[in-house]
Amino acid sequence: MKDQPKPTRATVLHTVTQEILTRQDGRIPTDVDHVDTFFADEEDLADALLLRWHTLLTARIERALAEEPDDREASVIEAWCHAAKDYRGVRLVIDELATNPPTEAVARAARTTARHDWAAMAVAAGLASDFDEPAIRIGHRLELAARQRMRADDATRPASQRESALSKLKAMLTD
Repeated sequence: MKDQPKPTRATVLHTVTQEILTRQDGRIPTDVDHVDTFFADEEDLADALLLRWHTLLTARIERALAEEPDDREASVIEAWCHAAKDYRGVRLVIDELATNPPTEAVARAARTTARHDWAAMAVAAGLASDFDEPAIRIGHRLELAARQRMRADDATRPASQRESALSKLKAMLTD
């Protein structure tokens, strides 16, 4: 029988992320094995999740722009949508942390990450040239457009698919 590999911060964060994606309840699971070993507290874990989201988002944007699209703005919005769909549970956690932060340090980290995301989106879309306040405002507008697109996509999705997703969520909540 092969020995199990020793857990690392990265593998524990991966497990936490997978749990978040499964639960999709907007909360950070602190009941995952070895979380206490590799993360000092909920703030440390929130910081790691925020960095993971930012890294995923910027990678998706870079991939979208590598195809040299005619409409960079639309490509950045689409990249945000794809990242948010793939990481829906993590996005729920981040949105909850931004709305109801458990500490001022988490609130500050959520704001900082959002501002970096927005500036990166604006620069990537070709609508800003620096990571400054105007870029942050433009990027925020891009994120709002992406969220609106996702809501519209959800609204036009067939009712059977919406009911299936709702059934899965109800099943997870009652387990």
